Amino acid sequence: MGPDLAKVIQELSSRMRHLKAAQEDKVSAENLTERDLMILGLLNENGKMAVSQISAADPTASESTISTTITKLWRDKKMVTKTISPENQRTTIVELTDKGKKAIEVYNKQRDDRFKTLFDAINVTEPEKEVMTKVLSRAITFFDKHPGVSNDGK
Repeated sequence: MGPDLAKVIQELSSRMRHLKAAQEDKVSAENLTERDLMILGLLNENGKMAVSQISAADPTASESTISTTITKLWRDKKMVTKTISPENQRTTIVELTDKGKKAIEVYNKQRDDRFKTLFDAINVTEPEKEVMTKVLSRAITFFDKHPGVSNDGK
C-alpha cells in the first residue's frame, strides 16, 4: 500500500472518529468498550448465547476476559442477564436486557448514520461501490483468517 493511500485511510478514520465522538456527545452510548459492543451485537444478532459461544466469536480474547466483560455488562451496566443452563449447569447463558437492547440499537443507529454521512459525502457511483465492496471483502476475509495480525502482516 502506497503512502498516499495509507494517509488517506488514516485521515478518513480520524474524521470518522470525530463524527463518532460528536454523536456520542449528543446521545450517550453508555461508555461501552469495543468488546462490550461486540458482545452486545452478537447477542442482538443471535439471541441467547453461552459464554463459550461468545468467546469463540473473539479469538483475540481469552474466555476469562470475555467472562469478565460479561460480568461487568451484567453486574455494573445491567445490559445482560446470566442464567445457568438447565441442561448443563456448568454452562452460563447470556441474554440482552431491555437496557442492553436499547444500547446496541443506539450504537447501530449512530454507526448507520456515520456511514450514510460518509456515502453521501463521497457520492459513490455504482461501479465504485462494486470495486469498494470487492476490495473491502478481501480485507474482511484476510482478517477472518488472521485475527490479531501484527503490523508486519504476521
